[in-house]
Amino acid sequence: MSWDAEQPWFLPPELQTRAGEGPTAILVGEVAAKLWAARKAYLARLPVREIVEILDRVVDAWLTPDSLWMASARRRIAGGTPYSGQMVETGIRRLLQGCRKDALLDLLTEELGDPDVLDGFRPRRAVGGLHRACGPSLTTHIFSGNVPGLPAISLIHALLVKSACLGKPASEEPVFPALFARSIAAVDAKLARAVAILPWPGGNHAVEQAAFGASQAVVASGSDEAIESIRGRVPPPVRFVGHGHKLSFAVIGREALDPATADQLADRLAYDVSLFDQQGCVSAHLVYVERGGQITPQDFAERLAVAMAGFERAMPRGLLTVEEAAAIQQARTAAEFSELRDEAVRLFASEGGTAWTVIYQDDPAFVPSCLNRVVRVKAVTDLADVAGLVRPFSRHLQSVGTAVSRQRRERLAEALAPLGVCRICPIGEMPHPPLAWHHDGAQNLLPLLRWVGIDG
Repeated sequence: MSWDAEQPWFLPPELQTRAGEGPTAILVGEVAAKLWAARKAYLARLPVREIVEILDRVVDAWLTPDSLWMASARRRIAGGTPYSGQMVETGIRRLLQGCRKDALLDLLTEELGDPDVLDGFRPRRAVGGLHRACGPSLTTHIFSGNVPGLPAISLIHALLVKSACLGKPASEEPVFPALFARSIAAVDAKLARAVAILPWPGGNHAVEQAAFGASQAVVASGSDEAIESIRGRVPPPVRFVGHGHKLSFAVIGREALDPATADQLADRLAYDVSLFDQQGCVSAHLVYVERGGQITPQDFAERLAVAMAGFERAMPRGLLTVEEAAAIQQARTAAEFSELRDEAVRLFASEGGTAWTVIYQDDPAFVPSCLNRVVRVKAVTDLADVAGLVRPFSRHLQSVGTAVSRQRRERLAEALAPLGVCRICPIGEMPHPPLAWHHDGAQNLLPLLRWVGIDG
């Protein structure tokens, strides 16, 4: 086991020679102690606005045109995942563009009102007295590997509330977390001493017990089964924030079906479907298209197929497992049989492979995609019917991309909000929620915080 810069680990300097031990409970305990000490000595004393400035410089180091960090991520992540280098860079660049100074300050202000409550006691304007917010001394992060770059968000959230970070990278994509930690070290070595990235096998109870027991918060992303398993192993009173499996979809109103703009709308939807091959929770699984526009839902499906083909030429889909390829073939075969039986089904598919698939159906029932650029276009008579159609999946609903009038969008949002949908956005922006969005219907920083008040 090597701890050089090409490896998916990042440890406090004085512990890097302990590499031969592997991720043992003893090593985790020592790492946690170093992180606590580094936080107390430096991170906890930093004004929050200075933390914002440091993080902005880190992000800037990734976004410069000749960034070595981005070049390394593009090369190494593309070499170890199904994604192309271009897709890796596109996704990470768009994600980090949303993490600049202004967005960080907006997030702090949105959730805390006064960001300076992280530095000391501040007035409580509504009820009088003073209060301050205290972040966890240490947060353990269990990262998912479906979308490269996402661990940066979790680390940024914790550092903003002055929490040291112990991160477990996903086996599917172990590169980015340690690379991002190293970029922090390049900007501020003392801040980076409060960050460690250490891989360990999932379900290693001894290591997890050491990590969770040393933490004041645990943040985890993964499947529903993984989240519930982790939740059961986090001891009280450690705070737990879990992000499980989610589904997203799109909605197009008849007023948006203008022949002059439909192709551009199809291009934007193809982007929402195709980026990272639908592996993200915010990727569109299907689109409901309202009847009565200047072009029909089936016509739009054909335009979407053209757009999907164009996106494939620009940014090819990643490699598939045998099981993933079989799932696509099964979906296509079912659609072909329905089409042969003269049902209101049309199949549009890439030739010579499974690169992309568009299935048009009159039947409006919500059907989750098998992923990897398989999208269904469903016709509806009225957008008011959509809430009833998606209700059976309310436990997993997340984002909805829309192309509707403002007034109808608000009515649609009112109908979808009770079902668990937490984000309504324009089509073309689904993969890129703003930093201050209500992730899974909650705040981002507040779940990590403990508050202390002085009565007036």
